[in-house]
Amino acid sequence: MTMVKSWGKVFMSTVLALFLVDGADVFGVNWSDLRMYLAAGVAAVLPLAITYLDPTDTRWGKEK
Repeated sequence: MTMVKSWGKVFMSTVLALFLVDGADVFGVNWSDLRMYLAAGVAAVLPLAITYLDPTDTRWGKEK
């Protein structure tokens, strides 16, 4: 569960940062904007997913 919380925090903070930098209006978000925010969030979480899949990495309670 710690891993999921970590991934969620990274995802949400990236989406929020991009939203704030973009200057978007909450009620004016369209499909193109949403796709951009989701892509940025996925790109931010990707290194964490790669680390999780690495069998030599012992974070998140994994054993060698």
